[in-house]
Amino acid sequence: MKSKDTLKWFPSQLPKVRIILGDAVVEVAKQGRPINTRILLDYIEGNIKAKAWLDNKELLQTAVSVLKENQDANGKI
Repeated sequence: MKSKDTLKWFPSQLPKVRIILGDAVVEVAKQGRPINTRILLDYIEGNIKAKAWLDNKELLQTAVSVLKENQDANGKI
């Protein structure tokens, strides 16, 4: 299933989703890890259970689904 089938996407969410993805990129870069979709997914999915991230669960779901769709569309095996 694609995120457009399972989630309601509102254009007003876009800036917040970009902030979540941007924060993930910064944190992964601080760790010295390469920045790619798989690592960003691992980081975000690993931190979904953190208390600070629970307030934005719907936005986190949207960010994860955007990354997964990107990985499906552009990923190479």
